[in-house]
Amino acid sequence: MFNFDNCVNKAETGNLKYFLTPDTLKRDGIVSYSGAEMEFKTAPSIIASLSDFVSRGAYGFTLCDDKYRSCVAKWMKTQRNFSIEKEWIISTLGTIFSVATTIRLLTKPNEGIIVSPPVYYRYEQAANRLGRKTVYNYLKNNGGKYSIDFENLDELMSKPENKLYILCNPHNPISKVWNKEDLERLAEIANKHGVIIFSDEIFGEVTFGKNTCIPFCTVKGGEKAIVCTSLGKTFNFTGVNHANVIIKDDELRKCFINQRNADHYGSVDPFFYAAINGAYTDEGAKWKDEMVSHVEECFRLIVNFFNLHLPDVIISPLEGTYVIWLDWRKHFNTDESLMEFLKTEASLYTDLGSEYGSEEGFTRLSIAVPFKDLNRSLELLLEAGRKRGIINREGVK
Repeated sequence: MFNFDNCVNKAETGNLKYFLTPDTLKRDGIVSYSGAEMEFKTAPSIIASLSDFVSRGAYGFTLCDDKYRSCVAKWMKTQRNFSIEKEWIISTLGTIFSVATTIRLLTKPNEGIIVSPPVYYRYEQAANRLGRKTVYNYLKNNGGKYSIDFENLDELMSKPENKLYILCNPHNPISKVWNKEDLERLAEIANKHGVIIFSDEIFGEVTFGKNTCIPFCTVKGGEKAIVCTSLGKTFNFTGVNHANVIIKDDELRKCFINQRNADHYGSVDPFFYAAINGAYTDEGAKWKDEMVSHVEECFRLIVNFFNLHLPDVIISPLEGTYVIWLDWRKHFNTDESLMEFLKTEASLYTDLGSEYGSEEGFTRLSIAVPFKDLNRSLELLLEAGRKRGIINREGVK
């Protein structure tokens, strides 16, 4: 029903991903797999809503009114089985803005925030800019399947200077959806030590199979948590500085709003107001479902290719998000050698795993791309692998 067959033209738009894409790839029309951003257009219902709004010609200060809150609440109920009260919804200027607001609210300079690498690097970036320390609770890697080191986490949370844990669920970049048992254990440890959880759930609607992103504030012990949602990932709105924070606890919500306002929050972005009223609709839900199915098929094509031609590359299971995590260490020991092969020889431009706190030899690929572009990239990878000698004519060397 919807068109995922063509890349959107990002030239001359100021798009960061396009700017960072090597000129050789842009010249040859080869898609980039760097950055968690789709290569096709967003939902038609959003485009229609924005077009109508733009034609009105009035872009003034905009309220998070009852219509807005009702739209968000209905979406959370129908798409995430997340029943919320409308007053729990707090509009902000983006996910990392919300992280920064939480850091200012709960910590003092030189105190710590805890993250679980490999994880989205901008949490640490926010902490650094605010003069806070980042404390690492490294995930345990068992053949590409990751788990939280709860023993280490308990130790880190026991230290009074570590007052905040940032959860990423679904987890970027390893595409992991944390289950109920994981979340309840996390809540139990956090409550024991008085640590607040900020749960980044902006990929929450993008899950596969039986995996579902459980809102953290709905699990046992998770009532006093900060949950962040957004159009950013689900509808390709990463460049719009807006998000919705959901806080169940009355006192924490009041404190967060006060800090948000002190951080120079003005109003809902009027363009985002129009966008969310186009996205959080029945038509938006249909588009989202088809997008998830398209990404799942992209993943299937990639897994089949690697199973046939590069079986020593470990691909983590895709439970959520549209980024996938690959372990190339059987073939490449260093990031330099890996990127020389991928970028220069295979024209496969991707993110290094070390950017997310992993060892060298890992990459993250954003796979929300048209099939024809993915197939072309796999053909180029096959050709480069044969030239390099890691793939023979029959498939595996």
